[in-house]
Amino acid sequence: MTALFDSPPADAEGMILFHSVHREIMLRNPVYPHMLLDTLRGLFGDPAVNADCQAALGFTGLEAVNIMQAVRSLSTAQLAERFARMESARDASPPFLRSWQQRKESEIELPDQAHRAAAQKLFDAVQGLTTHIDEATVIDPDAVARRTGYNRATVEAVLDAYTLTGVMDIGDTLGRFFRGDNPLRTAPIISDAQGRRMLVHEALALPAVREVIENKLTAAKRWDTYKQHRGEWVENTAVDLLAGIFPGAKVYRAFNYFVPDPKAGTAQTDPVKFTKRVEGDGLIVIDDVALIVEVKAVALTPEARAGDPRRLRSKLRDIVTKAADQAGRLRERIITDKRVRLDDGQWIDASGVREIHTIAVGLEDLSGVTTATATLVAAGVLNPDNIPWTVSLHDLRIVSEILDRPSELLLYLRRRTQPETTWKYRAVDELDLFLLFLNANLHVEPDPRRTMQTLPWSGPPSTADLRRFNAEHPWLVDSHTEPLDAWYTSKIDPTATPADKPRLSADPKLLKLVDMVSKCGEPGWLPTTASLLEGNGKVQRRFGLHSADLAKLVRRDRKRHMITQLMPETSGTHILLVWACHSPDEEADDAAEHLSRYLKAKKHQTGFHRAAAMIFDPSGSDLLRLLYYNEPTEPDSQLDEDIAQLVPLQRMKRTVPRPGHQSKPR
Repeated sequence: MTALFDSPPADAEGMILFHSVHREIMLRNPVYPHMLLDTLRGLFGDPAVNADCQAALGFTGLEAVNIMQAVRSLSTAQLAERFARMESARDASPPFLRSWQQRKESEIELPDQAHRAAAQKLFDAVQGLTTHIDEATVIDPDAVARRTGYNRATVEAVLDAYTLTGVMDIGDTLGRFFRGDNPLRTAPIISDAQGRRMLVHEALALPAVREVIENKLTAAKRWDTYKQHRGEWVENTAVDLLAGIFPGAKVYRAFNYFVPDPKAGTAQTDPVKFTKRVEGDGLIVIDDVALIVEVKAVALTPEARAGDPRRLRSKLRDIVTKAADQAGRLRERIITDKRVRLDDGQWIDASGVREIHTIAVGLEDLSGVTTATATLVAAGVLNPDNIPWTVSLHDLRIVSEILDRPSELLLYLRRRTQPETTWKYRAVDELDLFLLFLNANLHVEPDPRRTMQTLPWSGPPSTADLRRFNAEHPWLVDSHTEPLDAWYTSKIDPTATPADKPRLSADPKLLKLVDMVSKCGEPGWLPTTASLLEGNGKVQRRFGLHSADLAKLVRRDRKRHMITQLMPETSGTHILLVWACHSPDEEADDAAEHLSRYLKAKKHQTGFHRAAAMIFDPSGSDLLRLLYYNEPTEPDSQLDEDIAQLVPLQRMKRTVPRPGHQSKPR
């Protein structure tokens, strides 16, 4: 096992163990309590599950949730009340202290009754936080019973289940903790010889609930009902969250579909004749983008958490590798067959899909491991050609509540699933990566030699390009969640200081354009808006001003004007972006007809994956049309003729902006 203070190992598998242990030590509470409470009530809200819990534990899952929540809230309320008394006594003391200081040294003056009362109040408040602190920290089962409405026997049974038993050597306990094995994770309550109980920290109460119940259900052989309910609940919740980000998307849930049977006597190539039926957890199709959702509600064992190589490798393969492999089956059908045959006789039409991402959602927070994508690839846990965004259900909920636009998630998926991203940005927590993306775009300098391969007409890389790429080095990402904490606190606590929601840092004029393109809802709006956001700050400012600049030219000569940009994308594919303002003397439809021919020819010339043209009115303020083409490039003699009228590619190298954002992570 790898300890916190050991040097990070050089091999990929050793690095995964190191990241896992490091996360267990450094992250005490990776989930906001109100979200965890919602999850626990969802997991243990099923009557059949609660019946099994009652039989196996002597109390239901909901009773455990509500009692541990009451213990947590009573503990914090008691301490908050004592701190409030201390603050009140402190605020009442200055007048008496000043009068006492102003007396003459020769005077013998006893404090008056009010002064003595204030002093006693302060003394009692200090004692309440020191000498008598046990009165606030000791759990009162009767108070918990009154708070929850449960009888004392049920309260005692729950408290016993979450109380640390056995006297352990302090050195051994610390050694276990610094190897990722925290005994308080499942037993956050401790007791003394008199039987008094104390919750070690309020943040430990709710995270312990699920693991203890799952272990007890497994031992009592009452696991199956809960396992099925847990999987269905996580699956539905995950798909609901993603569907909420992409309104209007086609959403497929818990479907069965057919793939070729590798054991068939003859190779199966026709989807109509596929015979092997497999399951898909979720598929979201929006515009020409497909999001494959795989849910893994598998729990990590204590041994895996503590960095046991065999156990951790097994669990990672259960959670990460299987999710990627299962999503890969559906991905292959979309790419190869352009359609998917369901077992109810229906078909999913995927002929228009040009971009596919996999999202693997789990109950477990694997941050620290899954944020090291490059290491997972090196260790063989992930295939570099099929990298999912592995995210916990709670982090997915946070992301869904923060995002303002669908294009922001698509851009994050493009950036986040690059292995190079997590090589450069080393983070313990997924949310630190996401918030860094909002602030600084998670840019990784592209390999100029690879760019030359995809854009051969752009010529050999410059010395500056090579220097920037070779200068890339890892950054240790520190905590970026303080603004997020403040925002959620302001939402939950009406007495808290108001705080703004964290938002994507981008040029305001460009965001206005992104919103206009999104609102038009025409084919291509989603990949176009994500690509508009790919640029660095300088490129974004330029993109946001293009329509206004074109309008100035139109006003000057009353002619149609346009600007063409060749935009590299993080995914390695590229998009052709065109801004155009039609003249006051022509109809928008006429301008669209001309630009459509130009756009097709330019896409054919460049061989780009996509091409989009935004047509504005002569003032440059209103978006009238979005033209979009994403068909694969194929031989076309008419387009070859049209290309002869275009600017040669070699002269367009200067129109390729550098994507990304150059801010350094803090």
